[in-house]
Amino acid sequence: MDAGLAAVLGATVGALGTGATGLAAALLSRNTARHQVKAESMRALRDSRRATYLAFAETHERYLDLLSTTLTPLGRVERFPDQREEWIEKAHKRWDQALKYRQNEVQKIRVVLSLDATRPVADAALEVTEKCTLLSGATRHAIEALKGQALDTGPLTPPLPGYIELLVDAGLDPAAPDLHVLQSRAQDAYKAFLRTAADAVGENGLLPSG
Repeated sequence: MDAGLAAVLGATVGALGTGATGLAAALLSRNTARHQVKAESMRALRDSRRATYLAFAETHERYLDLLSTTLTPLGRVERFPDQREEWIEKAHKRWDQALKYRQNEVQKIRVVLSLDATRPVADAALEVTEKCTLLSGATRHAIEALKGQALDTGPLTPPLPGYIELLVDAGLDPAAPDLHVLQSRAQDAYKAFLRTAADAVGENGLLPSG
């Protein structure tokens, strides 16, 4: 092989090597960019879901608090017969506040969560909804029995279809279910939602400290 041919071949191999290196670099760069875009998309999705789960948790914590405040005056109706009517009206007023909160804030965040949640979180949220609705419905029935008249539930229909069956399945007396048992089960469902949501976003940021 003469010097001229060797020079030409050397230049050709060098060019091919440079081209291959450039192609590999371009492919690597594109792959890296693709992974970055995917990672950013996943982070944005996780942040969106975290915000939705947190909003659901905060809203239902408030809703449970409002329902729970209704139980205090109900428990005092029989203990203080001289103030019976006053305690019944206080229970009715607090239940009505919880109802209005449910009609506005609770219903709104439930719709948002149904669009954004993973299946495990959606199932946990449904359990919270069911337990809260049972507590609200049983409380309503207790107040109605004391007042001797039906309460206005606004545009919302009365409790879940199969309300009586759900109480029976839960081992409760459908005519007079234990409100404190229903309260405890609603709180347990809420805590289970927190754990499920925290697992879904891969952090414990949704769990209460301590």
